[in-house]
Amino acid sequence: MPETLLLRTFLAVAAELSFRQAAQALHVAPSTVTSRIQALEEELGVKLFARCGRRVVLTPEGRRLFWHAARLTELAARTRQVVCGEEEGPEVRLRVSETLGAYCLPTVLRQFKAAFPAARVHLATTSRQGTLHDLRRGTVDAALLLGEPFSAPGLAVESLWREPLVVFTAPDGPLAHRECVGPDDLEGVPLVLTRHVWSARGAMERALAGEGAGMAGHVECASAEIVKRCVLAGLGVSVAPRFFVAGEAGRGRLRILAWSGEPLAATVLLARDRTRTPPPAAASLLRLLRDFFADSRHRPDTQEE
Repeated sequence: MPETLLLRTFLAVAAELSFRQAAQALHVAPSTVTSRIQALEEELGVKLFARCGRRVVLTPEGRRLFWHAARLTELAARTRQVVCGEEEGPEVRLRVSETLGAYCLPTVLRQFKAAFPAARVHLATTSRQGTLHDLRRGTVDAALLLGEPFSAPGLAVESLWREPLVVFTAPDGPLAHRECVGPDDLEGVPLVLTRHVWSARGAMERALAGEGAGMAGHVECASAEIVKRCVLAGLGVSVAPRFFVAGEAGRGRLRILAWSGEPLAATVLLARDRTRTPPPAAASLLRLLRDFFADSRHRPDTQEE
């Protein structure tokens, strides 16, 4: 069986599709990466990578090795923990959007900790490298996102729920006197948005363009909570997942406005690297997330205000 060091190097190159970037990730010289891959290819008697311009691609043999290499390196890490008598509990790393985390994790983590009281859970809302990079490098076990369904090589992406996006304002804010608004009503109205608006910006821009309106003069925030507070202060109108504002709307602190334009919605997505088998703790957390969004009792429109 190939050495674990060679397999880890192979996985780094496969994730980056670049010997130079793999060397940076492993904190070694590029020549070291090259020699390790050559040693692995000689041991197996096959070519694992082929040149494609400035980058490399996996050969058919390399693609077949990828899954087995991931399993072997994970098993080696677990074996080391057992042999060395390490008593630390399992670790689970989840990349989660801010709004989804606030919505589902208090319930899900309470159930998870009952089954894995010694587990350490690492939650991240942002990444310098991006979600796909984190999943492929194993930096996170899974990502829980709100957006549009997508596909990417090597990733398994599940659609857990389609969440309505709603337009909302303060009780005394812009358009608060309206029961129903459409794209034409937003012309000249201050908008308070997050950068990506939960994937709704494209739909909003198309709708506004169709009515001849524009999005000039909006405030853009990095945090959804800041957006909500700005709207509460009467600074403008915004759009958010229904679950994010249902509580304030039920208490009369916000007004949800019926939308007459193109329906706005975003999908709750669960993404993971399909080449890695989740360890028991991570698999349990993923199952709890699936169960949470499959349970209609968690829907804002089925809860008592």
